[in-house]
Amino acid sequence: MGQINSMGMHKDTSQLLIATKQATLIQHYVTILLGMWLVIAIFIDGYAHRHNAIETFFTPWHANLYAAFLTAAVWMVYLVIRNWRNGNTSWKHSIPRGYTPGLWGVLLFLLGGLGDMTWHTIFGIEKDTAALLSPSHLILLVGSLLLLSSPYNAAKFNGGRGKLGWGAFLPVFLSITLAAAASSFFLMYSWMFNFNLPSKASIDWLNNEYGLSLIVTNNEYRGLSYILINTMLLMIPLFLLMKRWTVPLGTITVYLGMITALNGSLDGFRHYTVIVIALTAGLVGDVLYVLLRPYDGRIWAYRIVAAVVPIILWSLYFGWLHLTSGIGWEVELWTGSIVQSALASIAVSLLAFSPKRGGVSGG
Repeated sequence: MGQINSMGMHKDTSQLLIATKQATLIQHYVTILLGMWLVIAIFIDGYAHRHNAIETFFTPWHANLYAAFLTAAVWMVYLVIRNWRNGNTSWKHSIPRGYTPGLWGVLLFLLGGLGDMTWHTIFGIEKDTAALLSPSHLILLVGSLLLLSSPYNAAKFNGGRGKLGWGAFLPVFLSITLAAAASSFFLMYSWMFNFNLPSKASIDWLNNEYGLSLIVTNNEYRGLSYILINTMLLMIPLFLLMKRWTVPLGTITVYLGMITALNGSLDGFRHYTVIVIALTAGLVGDVLYVLLRPYDGRIWAYRIVAAVVPIILWSLYFGWLHLTSGIGWEVELWTGSIVQSALASIAVSLLAFSPKRGGVSGG
């Protein structure tokens, strides 16, 4: 039976409880693959809505979305049942470490789906930005975020720290990346690359249509706000990863590429150049990360990476606008927005990488 420890529990039994609460790497891969299906289904649904698809609840893209969710839900429940049958003493102890929020996410998503069907029955089908702010849709977002974050939470709760190869790091990376992608979907109304507000073509159109300086000023307010929102959306998840791990080469590049590609799919990759811009900014960030080695306690190196990535991203973006349609903003506006994005990114990095601790902090 084994020795009895100070907790009044047989030592062998205690070790079994700990072991069965930890999902295996293969199980994390299955979880994240199902999560990828769910996120891709979300973007397919978004593409359909943005291209004048039939507006009803019962559509092929809704069926694909809920099929992805139900499959992920069944998988999460299966993991718990499997652990329980393998000898855990309670259902609570049968939940894989870090997967409890994901199970709550399954419940929330289910309630959100039922609420969404009811909402559409009573109020009809929302369109445009209203669809993103529908209460039932926001519940679906929260549920999906909790579900998608399971592999990341598992790695965090298991004391994840240090350097990992891509094989072990990929589920954690995709967990954060897919959660960020789902969040960006619900913030598509502020995705700068879809609107190109600073372009000369946009400014000329506003002047021709309205001829009011207030309209042009509002365009500037929107654009400056979008740049800050997009910068935070893109950088904060990266800081979460760097905070706990020495991320593998290519992390920043693949992350920025995936987020911009998924958002670009909503418009049929009309602005595909933006994906190249994001990949370039990510590549520069990866090179700096390797050369400066912030994970060796060089806290200042995190600040450089935090500043340079948005500077490259937005500088290339405005350069692209200049070459294609021209920049309609005053030079102080668009150059200042680049500097402002870098300062905002540095400010957030101060929270992620505490100067008092140095290097990668815990928490």
